Amino acid sequence: MLLAGCGGDDQTQKTLTIPSDGRFAATKVPTGPASPALCRAKADSFSRAAESFLLPYPSDSDIYRVLARVQFTAFQAHHCDIAVLRRAVARRLTPKELREVLAFFGFMGDVGPELANAPQH
Repeated sequence: MLLAGCGGDDQTQKTLTIPSDGRFAATKVPTGPASPALCRAKADSFSRAAESFLLPYPSDSDIYRVLARVQFTAFQAHHCDIAVLRRAVARRLTPKELREVLAFFGFMGDVGPELANAPQH
């Protein structure tokens, strides 16, 4: 569940709060349109976290899932084009890896199946 609110020193800057996830504290991300470069950076950060989520034990997959959740939420909060995310994910994950990640990334909602059903996957 995402909650909108104001945060930071600039009271006009709107933020989106990502609720606490077990051992990880709530996080605020700014909202509003972003530059194409920022959208690519958020998409790339998400795809790196998704790729790292698949690392074998002793990797801490919970950390990578939370990182992916934060980056995905920031990507959406900035109104970035899903095609940017699709390209970043396609560069890092095979279709099988993407399906495995999406099985654990329920926070993606309808975007997950949209990524999985993309022509590259």
